[in-house]
Parts: sequence; C-alpha cells; structure tokens
Amino acid sequence: MFLCLAGAAQAQVYRCGNSYSHAPCKGGQVIDAAPVLSDPRGPVTKEIYLCSAAGRHYWSSVHCAQRGWHIERIERVPAAMPWEEQVAAATQAYRSSVQALAAPVPRITQAPLPAAQPAKEQCRALDERVKMLDSMGRAGSLYYDLDWVRRERKKARDQQYRLRC
Repeated sequence: MFLCLAGAAQAQVYRCGNSYSHAPCKGGQVIDAAPVLSDPRGPVTKEIYLCSAAGRHYWSSVHCAQRGWHIERIERVPAAMPWEEQVAAATQAYRSSVQALAAPVPRITQAPLPAAQPAKEQCRALDERVKMLDSMGRAGSLYYDLDWVRRERKKARDQQYRLRC
C-alpha cells in the first residue's frame, strides 16, 4: 500500500485549458504538484496578541480568548527573539500605527478667485480644480477625506453652473 501512495504522489498533473488532469491532453502543460515544503528551521515569525482585561492591556503569546480576555491587536514579530524584545517590537509597531492614524490630514485649500477675472478664466480654473479633486478621489484615502473631496467638487461644479460654464 505504501508503494501505491508513493507512486501517486509522483504522478504528473496536466493543465488542460481550465481543468486539471493526471492524463496528458493536447496542448496541456505539466504543473508542479509537489507539496510545498516549509522552512526546516521552523517559522521565521510568530503572532503575539495585545489583550485587554479589567481596563489594562497585556501582550500574550496565546490568543486572548483562551484567557477570557478581549483581543485588541495582533502583531507579527521575529520568532527567534526573546519575549521582551518581541513585546518591544510589537509595542513599537502598535505605537507607529496609532501615530499614523492620529496625524493630521493635510488639507488643500483653494485660493479665492479674484472677482475681476473674466468668466472664461474662472471656468477654466474651476475645471482644473474639478480635475484635481477627481484625481484625489481616485487615489483614495480615508472616508472623511473622500467626503471632503466630494463636497469641494460639488462646490466647484455649482460655481461652474452659476457662471454658465
């Protein structure tokens, strides 16, 4: 029985269009079906968990639910490090992400158009503003940023309508 399993593990696999087969087919390609081997040294990284219980936060090597705590965050750290260094690395990654979220979002403000500009120039400037806002919207960002872009674009389009551009 062992010989049958060993022979089956070495069988060729062919891709025939959108299906796979052990039998060769016209125009079929041989696919590497060898099992994926993991690193013989073991995992390079591991997950540690930031748990909360009784208003305090703790790093844990086991999932928070196993201790009846709430999970706040999961960080991936090098497995070969001592525990104290893993906690320090995870804490640093956590603080960096919190600081990135708390950083103020730069706002682009439009200089007011001089009232003496002819309508044609105002229309051109408003059209350029709409194009810039469209590109900001396509670039994506946080929801409230996209909401700001939408409001500013509406203001510019309303002004174009009032000027009959």
